[in-house]
Amino acid sequence: MQTIIELYNKGLETIPAVYRLPLAIIILVFLVIALVNFMRKNLLWVVVFILLLPAAWPALKQVGKTTLELIQKIPK
Repeated sequence: MQTIIELYNKGLETIPAVYRLPLAIIILVFLVIALVNFMRKNLLWVVVFILLLPAAWPALKQVGKTTLELIQKIPK
């Protein structure tokens, strides 16, 4: 994770400060447009996902607990 943050900071250093905000806005607009297009094309799957999400909560909770127990058993 530290390597990713360092690469991100190096990338930001190469961009002049004046252009950072417009670039961030362009990227944000692109992401919103991509999300809207995804939602339009896959509306049925999004509805099914939302309907099935509450039923999956107990299973996800158990997977999280098991993963946490395994991580805690790792010798440090």
